Amino acid sequence: MDKNSIGIAGEMRVCAEFLKKGYSASITFGNAKATDIIVTSATGRYLRVEVKTSRNGKTFMTGFFPKYTDSTVPHPDLWVFYLPDKELSSSGDRFFIATHSEVEQMQLSVNKGNKTERGKGADNIPLKAMLQYPYEDQWEKAGKLLK
Repeated sequence: MDKNSIGIAGEMRVCAEFLKKGYSASITFGNAKATDIIVTSATGRYLRVEVKTSRNGKTFMTGFFPKYTDSTVPHPDLWVFYLPDKELSSSGDRFFIATHSEVEQMQLSVNKGNKTERGKGADNIPLKAMLQYPYEDQWEKAGKLLK
């Protein structure tokens, strides 16, 4: 499956999980967007959600720096890192949910404090690093951010 199809499949799977958990969520289609999913509340508040699907089961490509170095540029409120269960095992799909600032700190930790410069490579977060944080299945972060 090509990179774009994997990304869209991941967005659909994460959107379905938000809906299953009672959130109002919809996918934003297109490549020139800063948001994959919009989650809205009954009061009109909304969250921008960025979905990152692991293609190899080992890393999540974030491209965090330099894309989100400028704090005035719109950024995701919430990131969902999706690890599909390609083996259809009993453990199932895995989801890691982090706020934008948590992803920034995690990326800085992986980068040993460095912010990747434009044209100098692409940021990613290894699954091994992700597992050091309590982000798995933290769907309630969406509810807290929508209040």
